[in-house]
Amino acid sequence: MVEKSYKKFTSDITFTDDTYVIIGSGIGGLSTAVFLAKSGKKVVVLEQHYTPGGFTHTFKRRKGLVWDVGVHYVGNMEEDSGLRRIFNYLSDNKLKWDPMGDPYDVAYIGDRKFEFVGGKENFRQKFYEYFPDDTLAIDKYLELLQKSTKKNLMYFAQKAFPGLLSITLGPIFRRMQRSLSERTTYEVLSSITDNQELIAVLCAQCGNYGLSPKESSFASHCIVINHFMEGGHYPRGGANRIHETIIDNLESLGVQVFIKAKVDKIITSKRSVKGIVINGKEHACKRVISNAGAHNTFQHLLAPKTIRKKHIALKEIKPSTCHLCLYIGLNKSDAALKLPKYNIWWYADKDTDRILNDKNNLSKDQLSFAYISFPSAKDSLWSSEHPDTATIQLIGRAWYEDFSKFENEPWLNRGETYNQIKDNFKNKGLSLLKELYPHLEDHIIHAEVSTPVSTRKFSNYSKGEIYGVTHAPDRYKSRALRPRTHIKGLYLTGQDITLVGVGGAMASGILTAATIIKWNMSKQFKEISAKY
Repeated sequence: MVEKSYKKFTSDITFTDDTYVIIGSGIGGLSTAVFLAKSGKKVVVLEQHYTPGGFTHTFKRRKGLVWDVGVHYVGNMEEDSGLRRIFNYLSDNKLKWDPMGDPYDVAYIGDRKFEFVGGKENFRQKFYEYFPDDTLAIDKYLELLQKSTKKNLMYFAQKAFPGLLSITLGPIFRRMQRSLSERTTYEVLSSITDNQELIAVLCAQCGNYGLSPKESSFASHCIVINHFMEGGHYPRGGANRIHETIIDNLESLGVQVFIKAKVDKIITSKRSVKGIVINGKEHACKRVISNAGAHNTFQHLLAPKTIRKKHIALKEIKPSTCHLCLYIGLNKSDAALKLPKYNIWWYADKDTDRILNDKNNLSKDQLSFAYISFPSAKDSLWSSEHPDTATIQLIGRAWYEDFSKFENEPWLNRGETYNQIKDNFKNKGLSLLKELYPHLEDHIIHAEVSTPVSTRKFSNYSKGEIYGVTHAPDRYKSRALRPRTHIKGLYLTGQDITLVGVGGAMASGILTAATIIKWNMSKQFKEISAKY
């Protein structure tokens, strides 16, 4: 497939007063752009990186090896699902998906192996087999998941309510969701079972929202687990096809997407947007949509005098987790190497919280946690586009304070100590991989590690976080995480507005667009229902 090139931003570009300037080309920004453009709005998208797409972008190394950086699978992508229809709409039917089949996830906890299969009743029967003495707890868990759906939908919907509805109905919808959001996942699960192994397995996929059971909000857990309840899909042709197909559609709608357009500041006057500073130069504009993250927007892009108390309070909400990622390339196809399509969640034992919060993990001889993904095996086009090769990714949790001293060092030249940390993780990751798949040892031709400072450089998240604002209970208490801000002409979009992941970011785009074009969104949903 021919690699697409994108326009660099130049200082002579100007914006009209009615142009919506979107900061960041992640899925939240791109989804907002499509809905606005389809409603007749003028839109421009700015990306500070050399490639668009946020965490849907990919990178290449020798011999045609390619890895995604953030998309390992997406749920709710069955042929007739609502999410599938919306992505068809965003991409003008050009984005295709490959099902991962069953199992789509496998958890290793201690010396036991557990498979996650698509479909609620399939899930139920599988877990009955694993835990025959805990069927009532399993039933109660699935009931809680089902009941959570409506509450969570109403909670997110109220974020787009205009003034009067926000004042009258907003508090009611938020109050209804508190039974989910204000309790931790462990609190809820320990109320239905005292089987710690069952709790560990039910929480094995918690890396998808980046927090252990005793830290995470049960609302976050429910949303993510429900998202994958029918199984997983992977974008055909790789994660980059998500943003490529959406940008193709945007360009057909007259929307320009620029790379190397770093927004340094949003200029305001009398609580209205007056312009933005791009690559050090001021550009006049009156409508800005920030997909740069809530912390970045309120703490770095806006002048302190414009910030309200609720935005100052946002500083107290922690960023999400950091990670180390080992990227592995092999010299045979995934079919020849018998690599699976499913992802692996590997835990040394059932004490999930201790494992995921062990800050000494990097200094130990062996990893106690790892997430392993096989992107080449998931992609039906890989074997024809990248013959006789395969790729694997192995991810571990990290803490930014262990890497902050390297943040100002030049990329690819951060010193021997930094390289040693990466090598230690690489060696432990390869050791675990070879333990699971001994036959891979002679076929590894490439292995490199990215760290939280790599994430900081390319995503502009100041603490190297990958999921924006933490998915703990505090997240749901904030009134700042909504599309509309107190500054006229300034809106937010992205995973901080809704939840982590491709689906979450896309949903934020819908909320932000709905906040702007209001009831006219119904026309677009009718089109989605009729044509996609």
